[in-house]
Amino acid sequence: MTDSARDPTDDRPILVERTYDETTPASMAAVYALATALDTDPIRCSTDLGFTLYDHVDPEALDALVTHGHREGTVTIELSLEEYLLQVTDTGRVRVLGATDSSTESDR
Repeated sequence: MTDSARDPTDDRPILVERTYDETTPASMAAVYALATALDTDPIRCSTDLGFTLYDHVDPEALDALVTHGHREGTVTIELSLEEYLLQVTDTGRVRVLGATDSSTESDR
């Protein structure tokens, strides 16, 4: 998803943007992006945040959905995690978008 393809009414800030490739699966990039955005260690996500990526999606299925060469068209997976939005695209990009209301950040 390019910035030009982003919904113009979506005013959430991009907190973290990572890439993935053949050596780093999309699911791992997503875990690291979430941990970075939420200021925690990836190993401690379940303890610190109360959830893991696996609680919301099968990592192997996520990787398969965004792997190049298996379909025609563009794939973007979006997951709502608390007040954050995780976006994973088949172009090798992972983004974590913050809440629209900046006060929720200070409430954590």
